[in-house]
Amino acid sequence: MIPPRSKILIQLTACTYGGVETHVYYLSLLLAEAGAEVTLISQRKFDLNAEWTSHLRDAGVRILSPPFWTRRLKGPLGLIPARIGLAHDLGEAKFDVVIGQGHGGSFAWLRRFVKPEGLCLWHEHWYGVSTRGRHFGPHLYEIPPRRLSFRMRRMIRKMDGILTGCELARRNLIHIQKVKKPIRIIPPLDRLLNVPKVMDRDYSPLSTLKLAMFGRLEPNKGIEPLLNLWEHIHIGDAELHLYGVELEQTFRFLAQQLGLSNVVFHGSFERSDLPKLLDKVDIGLMLSFGEGYGLVPCEYMACGVPFVMTDVGAAWEFTNGNRDALKVACDNRAVKEGIEEMARRVRSGCTSRQRLQAFHQHNFSYEKAAALYLKALLEPQTFWGCSPEPAAAGSPEIQGNCVANM
Repeated sequence: MIPPRSKILIQLTACTYGGVETHVYYLSLLLAEAGAEVTLISQRKFDLNAEWTSHLRDAGVRILSPPFWTRRLKGPLGLIPARIGLAHDLGEAKFDVVIGQGHGGSFAWLRRFVKPEGLCLWHEHWYGVSTRGRHFGPHLYEIPPRRLSFRMRRMIRKMDGILTGCELARRNLIHIQKVKKPIRIIPPLDRLLNVPKVMDRDYSPLSTLKLAMFGRLEPNKGIEPLLNLWEHIHIGDAELHLYGVELEQTFRFLAQQLGLSNVVFHGSFERSDLPKLLDKVDIGLMLSFGEGYGLVPCEYMACGVPFVMTDVGAAWEFTNGNRDALKVACDNRAVKEGIEEMARRVRSGCTSRQRLQAFHQHNFSYEKAAALYLKALLEPQTFWGCSPEPAAAGSPEIQGNCVANM
């Protein structure tokens, strides 16, 4: 007898691109390829880029978008018409696993679609990590609050388990948010295709270094303080390249006001071009005030680009035992000194692109994370079979299935 296909329901609010969207795209394709019936829904908006949306539908993923006009209704009222439509289309108790991706106390509403023996999960991509910078930028970007809102805590109480990306988030959820539900760590999925095997490079004290930041150019990414610091960072001949969509061109205007002639804004780029773009970069930067995980450093590592990142999200996992990466505090002086130190390492031959690529393959490969997601969502009863216990301070630990470390 052929066993029934697992039915998976995933809710998110999807923009054109983004970390959560990247993960959900690859997760949906992975589950569909494994034979599951995957349905994607949104109560607010589903604006995933056309290419990825087409790929998902070709793979058999069902996508239910809310009516466009529901966005005009602000707050909880905007969810009512979307919920009425989704309840009609989905029916009651039809899914083996339901998982809410990202923010939102509204995920508690998903319980109605889970079979009695099924699981309702929350994939935390942000709130589990509280980040408090000290002097990084004129306007400190602080999220989330020390304790989650009542609405969020009520939602968590209705979940059967929580997925998160790093040990910092897990410890925060347990010790600060006082979460009692099972928590598992699995890095979000991020897959780059056609990545070549990299070669180490020779540098001299006079080499022009190309530093770069990738991703949406948003206020929380640390771009404004970096531009203000740029002329005071002493690394010799260097260029700063920024790749990604800037909605209001605020940072471009700031660079012009500061007279930064060696700063280049490239705008949006095709994801398929990312390996070629990273091949031209000598040092990658991720200087966010807060990240639930941080996919960009994974892309740097996959392509062998030494990098500097602020102490947010999975910074501990990315930099611990990694001689080709630096973790710095969310602090002007720390960022400046970290960039200067990484430039010194690159020019003196202390970094290795080959070593960094091997580090990524050993610790953060797509294949390892994908195998864990298949177990978590297609073999849920065995994967979620223990209760969460805090890991020792300062280092992740493997405790049965409680922490799904790579």
